[in-house]
Amino acid sequence: MAIYEILQDKANQNVSFKGFFNGSLDNYINSSFNKHEEFNTLFEELLSIEPDLQVCAQLPVRISVKAISNQIIRYKDAFKLPEDAIVVPLILYWHQGEQDKAVMFATTDYIEAKGLYYCLTEPDLEFGQCRNEILTMCLKEEYTADIRNAFENLHSGKKAAGAIQRSLDRRYINNVDEMKEKAVALAKEIFDKASEELLDMEERGPLINETIARIFLIKKALYVQYMMSKDLLANRHEGDVKKQRQFAKAYSDEVPIVSLSSLWRMTRESKEQEESL
Repeated sequence: MAIYEILQDKANQNVSFKGFFNGSLDNYINSSFNKHEEFNTLFEELLSIEPDLQVCAQLPVRISVKAISNQIIRYKDAFKLPEDAIVVPLILYWHQGEQDKAVMFATTDYIEAKGLYYCLTEPDLEFGQCRNEILTMCLKEEYTADIRNAFENLHSGKKAAGAIQRSLDRRYINNVDEMKEKAVALAKEIFDKASEELLDMEERGPLINETIARIFLIKKALYVQYMMSKDLLANRHEGDVKKQRQFAKAYSDEVPIVSLSSLWRMTRESKEQEESL
């Protein structure tokens, strides 16, 4: 089943997740569901290219327990998250001739966007069969020109989604060694920020779930990106997939984690006691 058909089926289902929207981009722009009004000008530009553009917002993503990569990553707390803890903020999709095309967005970081894509398109999940139809990007102000150019290339048929994605990978993460450094720094930044905000927060569940989810996506992106590199397999690991898998896991393990329980136990008093030791 192609992505347009899958998402259109969801539009006909009674989906009750908070903020979920599935319909025309034109209607979305003027609705209360639009949480990205600062990008309305960009949306209008994309509509001028494809008037029948559809949008699916806040689509929940299930973490596959069958996926080997998820078992190897072993961030068990990610499997304890509620089913709406990981969502795709926005998917733009359309039917063009005999083809279905889509651009999915994260709103935090490109590495997290990649992790989100890998989770959404696991082979045993419904979007796994249409992974080649989906381009992955990050919806942030500094990326708007790249989004516009990528959309134009995808829509015109000049480049396939995979070719555009590889170009974006080279632009934003260059290689897995640099990606690892960025991933480690990003994870530390996320935990430091969450640790401080949780100290005085009463309703801490949503932030804790978001923190665990974001770190999982970063670890997922790094592991899969490493495993997908044919260059690393051939030149660093001499064709030995087992070695490549070991290194991919080691890279992913360098991304720091904090347990779900420790985040729940975090208080200003406990932090002050820890700092006094």
